Order: sequence, then C-alpha cells, then structure tokens
Amino acid sequence: MKKLNYLLLFVFAGLAFACSSEDEEPKLVEKNVTIEVEMGGDYSEYLVTFSVHSMLAGTSTFVAPVLGEPSDLDWTQVVEQGNTYTLTLEPESSSILVSSSSPIHSLGFVFNAVHLGGETDESFQPLSADVRVLADGSVFKEFTYEALASGETSVPLAEEIIFQ
Repeated sequence: MKKLNYLLLFVFAGLAFACSSEDEEPKLVEKNVTIEVEMGGDYSEYLVTFSVHSMLAGTSTFVAPVLGEPSDLDWTQVVEQGNTYTLTLEPESSSILVSSSSPIHSLGFVFNAVHLGGETDESFQPLSADVRVLADGSVFKEFTYEALASGETSVPLAEEIIFQ
C-alpha cells in the first residue's frame, strides 16, 4: 500500500507539472509595423547603411519591407531568400521610413553610419539618429544611435523585436 501511495504521488506531481501553462510559448501578435529613422548632426558627411531582415509573419512567412523615405531611392541590395533588404546611401534628407507590406510578428534591423573622411572643424557634429518602431501606429520601441567621427569605428545598432 505504501508503494501505491508513492506511485500515486509521483503520477499526480507529473500531471501537475505537465499541465502547467508556464511552458507554453507566448502567442505571437501580428501588427503593421513602421520603422522611422530621424538623423541629426552632419549626416551628409556619412555613409549610412540600414538593413531590415527577419520580417516574419505566420509560422515562417517572409514579409517584404516597403521603403517609403527617401522616396526617390530603392533598396540597394535585396536577398529575398534571406529576407534581407539593405539601403546604403549618403543621406540628402534626415529621414528613413520603412513599413511592413503586411502584418508581422517579428523583425530585425541594423543601422550604421561611417564617416566619409575628410577634415572636420570644431563645428562638426557627428551623426545621431533616433529610431522608432511603431506597431499599428503606436510607438513600440525607441533607440538612439551615435556615430563616431572620421577614423573611428562605429558600432552598429542591431535589434531584434518580437511583438507580443
């Protein structure tokens, strides 16, 4: 009888842990996403690279980002099989605007700027950027970026976001 009690205790404990909701993955929520980049400082003195990757919907459906600003440019490099879209430019305007072509549950992006060289004076201001990720029109996350001056290696802003 004592062995039966221990057996029932182990079965009950096993069922209690098996039915726990803590092990369940959180439900992914899909949203229409926009990424806004606002640059400041002497941004025209830099080569800017902005890359969007891993824009996903459903279980693993790639979603293409749509480049809204600058409106006169297209993606510099597109690797559709890798869901990677890259824009490399010497900015003439202070903003970059990218939207998902359909609702997504996760994305990754990289923003980096490298000074083009040349001499700078005391009035030189390194590029700075505010990056906002909007989900269904509301700010979901915000990031700041500071580029370095000529001859220094900038550290890219690389982020992966899951909407829950």
